[in-house]
Amino acid sequence: MDYDASAISTVYDEARGLAPERLQQWLDLVARDAAPRKGSLIVDFGCGTGRFSEPLAERFSARVIGVDPSEKMLDVARRKTKSDRVEFRRMAAKPLPLVDSSVDTVFMSMVFHHLETAAEAAEECRRVLRSGGHLCVRNTTQEADFPHRHAFAAIVPLIETELPARREIAGVFARAGFALLVHEIVTQRIADTWSEFIAKTELRADSFLARINDDDFAAGMAALRAHAMRTTPDQAVTEELDWYVFMAP
Repeated sequence: MDYDASAISTVYDEARGLAPERLQQWLDLVARDAAPRKGSLIVDFGCGTGRFSEPLAERFSARVIGVDPSEKMLDVARRKTKSDRVEFRRMAAKPLPLVDSSVDTVFMSMVFHHLETAAEAAEECRRVLRSGGHLCVRNTTQEADFPHRHAFAAIVPLIETELPARREIAGVFARAGFALLVHEIVTQRIADTWSEFIAKTELRADSFLARINDDDFAAGMAALRAHAMRTTPDQAVTEELDWYVFMAP
C-alpha cells in the first residue's frame, strides 16, 4: 500500500499507538531474545511513524536508524522524536541505505506483509547485519486471531492472499541463511474496552480497512458495535501477533 497516497499518517499514532505497558512488553522480548548491547546499531526496518524507534534507542542506549518508503510517515516520526540517537532515512527501494555488516539488530514490526519481494528483503537484512546479529520480526499471520477478521468480511480475501503464513516467514529467512532462534505467539492487549477499540477502528488506519469500500467498512463497524453490546463494559480487546527472532550467519 502507498501510504503517501493516503491520510493514514495523520491518524496512525492515534489509532495504532501502543500504551506504555504494551510497548514495554515488546521491548522486554527484544531484550530477552536479541539483547542489543549498549552503543549498538539497530535498524527499525519499515519504521512508519517511529513508534518503536525512539523507545528502542532509549531502552538499549543504542543508535537507531529508522527506514521507511513513506515520506509522510517519516515526517511524523521526525517531528515527534527527541532523541539524538535516532535518525530516519527514506527507503524508496532496495538496497537498504546501509553498508555491509554494519548493523547489530534489525527490528521489523508489521512490515513483512507489505514487502514486495520478501526474499530480497531477507537478503538485504543478511547483507547489513554482522555475523551473529539478530533479526526480530513482529507480524500478524494468516493463522493469528484478531478482532477485525471476525467483523469485516471484506478483508478475508486480503488475509488469505496477503498475510503470510507462519511457515512462510520462517522459510523466507531460513532460505536467506538465517537461523531461527525464537517463534512465539504473543497475545497483546490493543484496547482496554470495546468502545475504545471501536473509536480506534473508526479512524481506518489499518491498511486492509483502508482498502475496502465504504459500504463494507460500515458493515464491519456495525458488526463491531453489535459485538460490543454483548460484552461487559470493562472487557479488554486482544489480538495475536507472531514474534520471530533469527540470527545472521
